[in-house]
Amino acid sequence: MCPFCNPSEEDIILKNDLCYARFDKYPVNKGHILIIPFRHFKNYFDSTQEEKVSFIELIDRAKEFLDREFNPDGYNIGVTSSRL
Repeated sequence: MCPFCNPSEEDIILKNDLCYARFDKYPVNKGHILIIPFRHFKNYFDSTQEEKVSFIELIDRAKEFLDREFNPDGYNIGVTSSRL
């Protein structure tokens, strides 16, 4: 079973129709957020254009959230592929 499928509502900090954001269970830094698509696909390049737009929209909303909650000095954005 996929650890990202069927997230509990309490784990979701932000979402839109195609993806959601949650805190990483093993954070590199305080405020480490994962943006996860609701649909399974192997990697970013297999996502639809609509999904890519949804990721960016949620990244922007996550930045606003992190600025408000943690006031970080900077941001790193990375893309990790699954082994599906």
